[in-house]
Amino acid sequence: MLGVVVRNPRFRTLWSAQVVSSAGDWLNRVAVLTLIGELSGPRAAAGVGMLFGAELALRLTPTAVMGPLAGPLADRLPRRALMVAADVLRTAIVLCFLFVDRPDELWMLYALLVAQMSVGIVFESAKSAALPDTVGEHDLHEALTLSAATWSAMLTIGAFAGGLLVVPLGVDGVFLVDAGTYVVSALLLARLPLPPVPAHPERFRWRDVLTAKDLRRGLAHVRELRLVPVLFTKGFWWPAGGFLVMLSVVGRERFGAVEAGGALAASGSAATGFATGMLFAARGLGTGLGPIVARAAMGSRDEDLRRQIVLGFLVAAGGYALFATAGELWSACAWVAVAHMGGSTIWVASTAWWQRHVGGAYRGRVYALEFLAMTLTFSAGGLLAGGLFDGTSSIATTVWAFCAVLLVMAGAWAWCTRDVVTREEAGTPGVP
Repeated sequence: MLGVVVRNPRFRTLWSAQVVSSAGDWLNRVAVLTLIGELSGPRAAAGVGMLFGAELALRLTPTAVMGPLAGPLADRLPRRALMVAADVLRTAIVLCFLFVDRPDELWMLYALLVAQMSVGIVFESAKSAALPDTVGEHDLHEALTLSAATWSAMLTIGAFAGGLLVVPLGVDGVFLVDAGTYVVSALLLARLPLPPVPAHPERFRWRDVLTAKDLRRGLAHVRELRLVPVLFTKGFWWPAGGFLVMLSVVGRERFGAVEAGGALAASGSAATGFATGMLFAARGLGTGLGPIVARAAMGSRDEDLRRQIVLGFLVAAGGYALFATAGELWSACAWVAVAHMGGSTIWVASTAWWQRHVGGAYRGRVYALEFLAMTLTFSAGGLLAGGLFDGTSSIATTVWAFCAVLLVMAGAWAWCTRDVVTREEAGTPGVP
């Protein structure tokens, strides 16, 4: 699979920047979750589930708000310049995390998350739109698979390292490392040659952004291709938002150490950070393996991708059902890895499916539409899981409830896409 890196020098540069910044992102994520657990303590005004749910929602929701702007920008402005500017801004934002060190400053942490993620969606829209221009058409699925596997590997390495380094370096040290990764990414991308953005038939207007006119144009293009249910596959995967919140909850409540009468102890903070890092690292391991195994075993035709997605839903539900009662950290990590082999297969297969058909002038906006659906649904799932856990105080009840919902979503998606491949194979007009 690394052959796509050797054959495509431009993709190699884009991929290298992803390696560096993604590792820092996951160091940052572990540090933020550890800091929330440390500053909230066992008697937080809001339940710990909702605090972690808010963290997930505030990481995701800004992308929904900024998506209508990020997509049109990625389709009209130089994509390299957008990515470099986003890296520089994120460096400055991450350095501001150093000022959060008291419980009454948790609001500042959440505000900085909003700023970081708002800039991040501009970067991701530009990167997603640029990726097909760095490889040949025959290498696209392989490049997407490698990109997902790299994201997963960096999640594994970054989360594992975060769990280990948060003790000797502290959360401030981890934030400094994350800021440095954005600097390195910007330096790499500054020399990335990309073709000019395709001429756009409509000029950019703020009124179109505010009324989502550009996004509606992108949706109309997808409707012409008759791929709407494929584009919104990640919206059906929304229970994953609840599962991600429960990783943080389990890391703190089941495998962390909280003093009976006070704030999180230093040892408890270390245990929480380590356990949370290991669980997210397991997620990364599964995420990296899933698309590779699925592509090798099932192929990459549209019909193959649909079968991969259906199987991915089932594997994810089964993995998390067993995670719910895992009493040892190693077994919990194992089931998380299995679950996210399924989840990443859903992710990569659905993206490869629509990207191979959508026109280059629309990719930024279509990516923004996909991300809009994913972020809104994942955010809702995270908040629902946090509230359900706070109401029931039961990890198993919360996780099993979301597994049941995921099976319903799997059936609904399979029904919605039952004739998409048939239409394509029949040569329906409008489908390339």
